[in-house]
Amino acid sequence: MRPLVKSALSSHYREYYGVTTLLASHPALRRANRHAQFQLHGNKVWAASYLMMAYLQDNPLEHNSKVLEVGCGAGLAGIYCAKHFNAEVTASDGDPAVLPALELHTDANKVALNWQPALFSELTETELGQYDTLMACDICFWDDMAEDLAELIDRAIAAGVARIIIADPMRPPFLALAEYCIERHFAELLPIRAESGRRHKGAILLIENN
Repeated sequence: MRPLVKSALSSHYREYYGVTTLLASHPALRRANRHAQFQLHGNKVWAASYLMMAYLQDNPLEHNSKVLEVGCGAGLAGIYCAKHFNAEVTASDGDPAVLPALELHTDANKVALNWQPALFSELTETELGQYDTLMACDICFWDDMAEDLAELIDRAIAAGVARIIIADPMRPPFLALAEYCIERHFAELLPIRAESGRRHKGAILLIENN
């Protein structure tokens, strides 16, 4: 893995893997979150976003790929793809309350992402077929999510999505999903480490749909 370059831009920003992250203390982010009614923990920046960046740093996407990030939250993984690979990224989340934080992060990183509010179950095979890559970070933290994600992945495979990448700190529901995908879709489970001021470890669930 190449050395990680990180720098503090101000007391309210940090930069990891070339992506600017707003800290919870950032005034605009505090205002945006103050009255938001978050339903799915979208107000947090999850460490799995950095696991995804660490993986993509050594396994880059093709430039100009069409990427769908589901359960995007602040959208850091999608922002990474837009900045480093000139990807056309759609950020999707079942909780519309994440949109202000997403917009603040895209503005800070000077990129534009498309926005699609949707639950996993609402993403149709036709919609999924528009994308080359489906990605997600730490979106399998409840048991019932594993079933919803398995069905989403089945639809994405049927739609011809070429690559599915999910980063996770290896929570039990994620491992159950990985077992399903390994058996059904010949997925790989790859250990990964990352840094964002502290060290993170987890795994990448990778499906190559050739």
